[in-house]
Amino acid sequence: MPERISIIIDMDRLTLTLFDNGEPFRQFPVAMGKYETPTPVGNWKIASQDTNPPDVMGTRWLGLNIPYGQYGIHGTNAPHSIGSFASHGCIRMHNAHVEEIFPFVIPGTPVTIIGTPFGAPGTLPSILKFGDKGPDVLEVQRALKRLGYLKWTPDGFWGQGTEKAVKQFREDNGLTGNNIVNDKVYTLLGF
Repeated sequence: MPERISIIIDMDRLTLTLFDNGEPFRQFPVAMGKYETPTPVGNWKIASQDTNPPDVMGTRWLGLNIPYGQYGIHGTNAPHSIGSFASHGCIRMHNAHVEEIFPFVIPGTPVTIIGTPFGAPGTLPSILKFGDKGPDVLEVQRALKRLGYLKWTPDGFWGQGTEKAVKQFREDNGLTGNNIVNDKVYTLLGF
């Protein structure tokens, strides 16, 4: 059965839905990343499982294959946070709920996280610069790639290549000043 399982996490609804062969069969409330530490949107996979994570992560850990940080679906010792944007980017569940889904998933189980890559819905994106990493950088890289400024697969790390791409994009759009992604750049990128 695990090979037919998939997960969709909806940032707007703060829910995790378990699917069996494309049909939803369980849904749970979750907590997601706060504005300063947004949950990475995108298509991921379960990469690891642990039945004895650190206490702050409750009773189960389902690690995700996100390249720019350690993110996962886990229980919590702060159940009052479920239903809010309270985590450092992980998806928190009630311990009983994560224990319920744990046997259904295996490494490789698809996990789709939908919502804004810039933190809790309605928040403004933060200013980005060289050395930053995370879901917001990944989304900017995807936009730069669609526009032809980035030639490789976006990875969520702002290194030398992203630095050059942003510089060229800013120059082509008549922007002067520091090589950052600010509200003007976000607007020009279509956000």
